[in-house]
Order: sequence, then C-alpha cells, then structure tokens
Amino acid sequence: MITILTYDHPHRKTQDLLLRLAMRNDEQDIVVLATPWTERKGFVPLVAHRAFTPLNVDLLGFCSKLGARLVRVDNTSIGDALSDLAPEIVLIGGAGILPRDVVNSHTVVNAHPGYLPYERGLDALKWAIYEGHPIGVTTHLAVEEADSGPLIRQQLVPLEPWDTFHSVALRQYDIEIRMLAEAVDDIVDAPLTLPGTEYPIHRRMPHRLEKLLFERLSAILPEGNVDEKIQR
Repeated sequence: MITILTYDHPHRKTQDLLLRLAMRNDEQDIVVLATPWTERKGFVPLVAHRAFTPLNVDLLGFCSKLGARLVRVDNTSIGDALSDLAPEIVLIGGAGILPRDVVNSHTVVNAHPGYLPYERGLDALKWAIYEGHPIGVTTHLAVEEADSGPLIRQQLVPLEPWDTFHSVALRQYDIEIRMLAEAVDDIVDAPLTLPGTEYPIHRRMPHRLEKLLFERLSAILPEGNVDEKIQR
C-alpha cells in the first residue's frame, strides 16, 4: 500500500502525484491521508514560483475517479491512522512538520526542491540561484530535522540558454513530481547516505534578495545561440 499524506483541499502537487501513481502498471492500493486545510497568511513573495492552480475538484471526488481511498484525520491522529493502515511507504504530497512518532515509525519520503545538502528549508530554488549552488531535486527519508534524512535519489535540473526563472521552476516541479512517484521503486536500492547538515536551513528569501534573482540566473545559464536552437 502507498499512502499519500496531504491536505483535505484541492492541491496541485497532490493531484499531479496521484495521477502519476495511478498510471503505474502495478496493482498497488493507494490511500490518501488528508489533514485539515488551514489558510496561511503571512509572507508574500515578490516572485511567486509555484502559483500553480489545482483542478477545482474536491479531494474525495478526485480520489474516487483514480481508484484511491480517502481517509480524513486531524493533525493529532496522523500516527494512529498510519499504524492502522500499515503502508509500505508514505509520500508527502503536502504537510507541515510531522510528529516524531510518524517519521520514526514509518518510511516517509519527501521530495525536496533542492540539491541537498546545499539548500535546506524554504525557497530552495531561489536560494540555489542566489548562492550559485546546484539546482536540483532530492528525494529523501523524512526525519525530525528538516531536509536532513537519508538520501534516496538526486537529480540536477538541466538549464537551457533561453530559460527564465519560471521555466526553470516548472521544470524543477515536473522532476519533483516524477521523482516522488518513482521513490516507490527507488527506495528498494537507495544508498540512504546522509546528506550532511553543514549548510543552514533557509527561511523565506527576503524581498531585497529576490530582486537579484533574474540577474543571477542569467549569469549561470549555459551559453548558446538561442535562435539556432529554436530553429532545430
């Protein structure tokens, strides 16, 4: 059994992940464990890199169409629900900080939009561009400390001469969804080495640094004749 942990609300990442898992050729049961959605108010970025609109379909209807079972729980009952379900693997579609008993008692996999250990925490893509670090995606086991669990797989995001910030963000997102779905198989032979914690856990990027992102991205894009590549 594969369990997806997410929010009880239309959620683009969960929808895309469910679609990928439903297209697999195996007969795996899929259970969606949904916690209450809480509208978050706070920091508003200058550059929104994941303003993806979900399908306006309630989670129960979406699960039903894809043959997945929906289980609704509150945030304090996640551990009990997982103990009852006993899934082989738990994929994080959307979640806050998970309770200690959940990550210590189950195989919980997170797909982080950063190439660990460089960019831990929030706004990983933005910090990678700003700091000149590798831009990538990492699947790893969730542990108590953010983005510090054993590595399952890593992939760099390819860059093209014509790229913009948002085309890189979309390419990274596509890789993230694919790798999270493929973690079901990858976990079998994963090296599970620790990524290290020598780099800090980032908070949201402040506006004064966001203003520099486009210039810094231009500096790291590969050289090439854009017109020639488009004609091919």
